[in-house]
Amino acid sequence: MYTAFYQLNERPFELTPDLRFLYLSPKHREALAHLSYGVAERKVFVQLTGEVGTGKTLMLDALVHGLDATTRVARITNTTISKMDLLRALAWELGLSGDARTKMEMLREISECLARWSADGRNAVFVIDEAQNLEPPVLEEIRLLSNLRSLDRSTLQIVLAGQPELRAKLEDPELRQLRQRIGIRYHLEPLSQDETGEYIRHRLGVAGAKDDRIFDASAIEAVYEFSQGIPRMINIICDNSLLAGYADGKRWIGRRTVRETVEALETREPARTSGGDPDAART
Repeated sequence: MYTAFYQLNERPFELTPDLRFLYLSPKHREALAHLSYGVAERKVFVQLTGEVGTGKTLMLDALVHGLDATTRVARITNTTISKMDLLRALAWELGLSGDARTKMEMLREISECLARWSADGRNAVFVIDEAQNLEPPVLEEIRLLSNLRSLDRSTLQIVLAGQPELRAKLEDPELRQLRQRIGIRYHLEPLSQDETGEYIRHRLGVAGAKDDRIFDASAIEAVYEFSQGIPRMINIICDNSLLAGYADGKRWIGRRTVRETVEALETREPARTSGGDPDAART
């Protein structure tokens, strides 16, 4: 609706992760470096945590995108699963049938597949997103998977990504063996106010904006204030602010538009205001 009005080729603040819009703040660059280093150095376990909406899934996308054909990637996001579901999912991701009747048969198929892959000098990485939802028995099963070895080295690397609850869950004494095997840990923090502005301008630029200053300084300050630097919240606020600006015929977005947008999102009703509009001078 608003793309033509703001001379954009597409909507810049979609919620679906898209590597074309990847903005690497220093924090995200460091997170990706930790993930990449962990895989390159064949660390058995790598852990990435962060609050909801900080960009963990996009970091995993960037990691996988950067791997070459010598690395086989198995990836799951549905983590409310049993131990057998976990093994079946891994088998399917490795190209196996997953039809083994027993756990031992399943493990043998997976082990033989990984051993063949490793014998060819290749690597296999199991990427598990939303890992905070895994029950302790399933996490313990994941630890046991790290025991699969060939030629005196582990044949499967495991990347666990999840919300801060994952860190708390791994403090359980029953999971101490798993916790002790995690060689790389990184916690992804939200963006700063300056980074929020850079993030907004970057996404506008990728979307084809001829002027990446559609959001003025006061608007960016307000977006940061209401989003606390969480990229997902930034996207929601900015997308709805552009829609509100389009509806009001405003070429530039100021603080008031952002504030009213947030109020409307919170109440699900149009915000009622009175008095002059400080954005009007820029329409």
